[in-house]
Amino acid sequence: MNLKKLLAMAALLVSPLAVADNVLVVMSDVSEMKLKGGSDYKTGFYLNELMEPVKLMMEAGHTITFATPMGLAPTLDPVSDTADHFLDTSQENYNAHKALLNQLMLTDKDHSPVVSFARIEQIGIENFDALFVPGGHAPLGDLVSNDQLGSFLRHFNAESKPTGLVCHGPVALLSALPNSSEFETQMKAGKKAKAAKGWVYDGYKMTSFSNSEEAVATQYYLGGDELFYWPQNALTNAGGNYSRSKEDWQPHVVVDRELVTGQNNKSSIAVAQELLKLMK
Repeated sequence: MNLKKLLAMAALLVSPLAVADNVLVVMSDVSEMKLKGGSDYKTGFYLNELMEPVKLMMEAGHTITFATPMGLAPTLDPVSDTADHFLDTSQENYNAHKALLNQLMLTDKDHSPVVSFARIEQIGIENFDALFVPGGHAPLGDLVSNDQLGSFLRHFNAESKPTGLVCHGPVALLSALPNSSEFETQMKAGKKAKAAKGWVYDGYKMTSFSNSEEAVATQYYLGGDELFYWPQNALTNAGGNYSRSKEDWQPHVVVDRELVTGQNNKSSIAVAQELLKLMK
């Protein structure tokens, strides 16, 4: 091997980029959902649930790729666009995260860097080192039975790659069910859905937005209408070992092997911190 090649290899070994991970951030294309009572609900991703982890991962030097099923610019849930949902509720903290969102142009229909799941398949899911799914109600719209996402998650599970989800985001884990479409249909019909054998997260300890928190959200955010099913029930029925905080709206994070899940909007930072530990 000549000297030029040796120097190039040495540069890679000492470069900060050499230890940076490629993080896949998965979001929904959904901006409006039909609710159980027939009303339409404007939704999307929650500002803090996306931007608190993204900001921490970027500051740690990691490369982030944003993806949705169809590659559309995702929608910011208007309910989430407030400092109150952040762990640090100061206006200064809100402004910093909102500025980063605007800088990334994620919601810009003409300039959003978001790519489709098909593009992720072209790039190769094996080229990503960690995966993160933020909440907001939108994941219930098009991630629960998405076959492409299911294959991504099964890869991450098989390779023990860090996988983080927060609030309503953990419902995306259901896409890895062998019968995800049937399971979702049963849940929407109000039946106790039966998960087929072979869910890679069967028996995993996990959390998500709790039933009691969902009851409050139904009253204040959904105008009295309600979701077809709630994340806690869905994950429990699928075989997840569910836990929650003693009190609503308190941070609660569960780590089981490569999987990191957070209960609510106040858990986003802790999910990111645990993911970063697994990425070292």
